[in-house]
Amino acid sequence: MKLKTKMGAALVVATLVSGAFTSMAGAAPEPSGWDDVNDQVVSSGSDTTYNVMQRFETLYNQGLGCDTVNTSFATVPNNGGTCLLGAAQTSTEFRANWDHDFFVGKYPTGSSAGIAALKNGSVDYARSSRAGGASDTALNFWAFGKDALAVVTFGSRATGNLTIAQLQGIYNCSITNWNQIDPSYPSATIEPVGMNSSSGTYATFNTLVGVTANNGTCVKRVGADPAAVPPVLGTFPFENDVKPIIDDPQINEENAIWWMSWAEFRSFSYKRGSAKAWSINSQPLSASTVNNNNYPLTRLIYHVTQDSITAAPASSDVTGPDGGKQGAVREFTEFMCKPDTALAHGPNQFSGRSNYLELGAAYTATGFLRVPVAQRTNGICVLEQA
Repeated sequence: MKLKTKMGAALVVATLVSGAFTSMAGAAPEPSGWDDVNDQVVSSGSDTTYNVMQRFETLYNQGLGCDTVNTSFATVPNNGGTCLLGAAQTSTEFRANWDHDFFVGKYPTGSSAGIAALKNGSVDYARSSRAGGASDTALNFWAFGKDALAVVTFGSRATGNLTIAQLQGIYNCSITNWNQIDPSYPSATIEPVGMNSSSGTYATFNTLVGVTANNGTCVKRVGADPAAVPPVLGTFPFENDVKPIIDDPQINEENAIWWMSWAEFRSFSYKRGSAKAWSINSQPLSASTVNNNNYPLTRLIYHVTQDSITAAPASSDVTGPDGGKQGAVREFTEFMCKPDTALAHGPNQFSGRSNYLELGAAYTATGFLRVPVAQRTNGICVLEQA
């Protein structure tokens, strides 16, 4: 990928010093993930990162690239949208989506479900709000942003401070009354609510708190009806949306406790509802405490690829397949992780601003933070091999 990112200026002229590409009026330069064919590339997984990744995908889909075939002929079916070749090709913009590949994210199923779909080949990349685990072999996890878990209560209950030990006690059901948290609180039974077990937000909570939250006998589900014959057990709610909890007649809003993505909490009032966030281990939840990792429930969020898509240490040049859908994923990964340089990002065709700025606006709109400079390993990302 150095051919594109570090020698971008040379692409404006007729030849490359490598000799790999001899005419700007020809095909895409090699080696690259481009093959002059536009592929439809599909992801699945996290609810937490669904919104921000949709915005990234849209920006990449809009990326300037090759001049295209804009008519279809009966003798050459399905060639509309592919790159013009030979002397017909006049474009010189190699900083975005040369092939005009089309990226789309399936509706959320949870991080672990999306990762499983990537492993079995039913999608081309995955969204995850948890890090890779021991079973996630042959995958690379590209951390592209920071988030945290907001521990929340509802209604008129005032927030305060909880320790990690207290959270563990609440979810293993050894702490069951609010006055065990603070003697000044009126006596009331704590109602901890569980979460969809495919969720990366669920897995991250378990890891950081040191508990398997859904296993506690006191942990609530939504849609339960113990009076029914036979009793209805209910289900653990999907992450980040408090409405099913607030609306459930079997859960007392004033005594319930849950957790959700801080980015979703602070950005989307419709999902947040009456939820209010607590300090954890005396650390308030803020951009500064998340950036410096002082808030103990801080986490990274991930774009997940096959491990053939990779990068050398301290490099933003992504290497891997040279064509097809995985070549497209390679290019999209680099688009997400490129630093802010003139040769790294072209202009967005609608705003004229650098795509780096447009990606930054997507972070802001969805509540996430870019990974701080000191914590990056590859461009603006952190490459973690599972």
